[in-house]
Amino acid sequence: AWEQRKLGQIANIVMGQSPSSINYTDNPNDAILVQGNADMKNGLVNPRVWTTQITKQANSGSIILSVRAPVGEVGKTEYDVVLGRGVAAISGGEFLFQYLKKMNIKGYWSKYSTGSTFESINSNDIINANISVPSKNEQQLVGKFFFKLDNLIAANQ
Repeated sequence: AWEQRKLGQIANIVMGQSPSSINYTDNPNDAILVQGNADMKNGLVNPRVWTTQITKQANSGSIILSVRAPVGEVGKTEYDVVLGRGVAAISGGEFLFQYLKKMNIKGYWSKYSTGSTFESINSNDIINANISVPSKNEQQLVGKFFFKLDNLIAANQ
């Protein structure tokens, strides 16, 4: 049986905090900075900006959620990264990644988006997001299935 839970009950969530722009570099030896959707491509973090100032961080394997226009886009990081204020990091496996993708496709975040210059969501919106979760074992099986399905679709495109 799947249970209704709050995202903050099942995952660690870290909201981004931008480093000062004077610390941005193009040196791949510095820390990768993820600022928003522009830093994600095909569901993965795609490094394009680096920084020497470490603010908030996410570990390799984290899910990155865009919290500013466009709200709700998700990607995974294969690197340890610094989080800018346009993103949040969520700990979780393939099941949670797929679930967050589904929430975005169904427009879940749009009902929480606010702002006249650009849309955004806040930490409470993320922490209190309602999700349905099965047992850990079933989460792994469902996550693997959708991972394989995503790879099959990508290969056929």
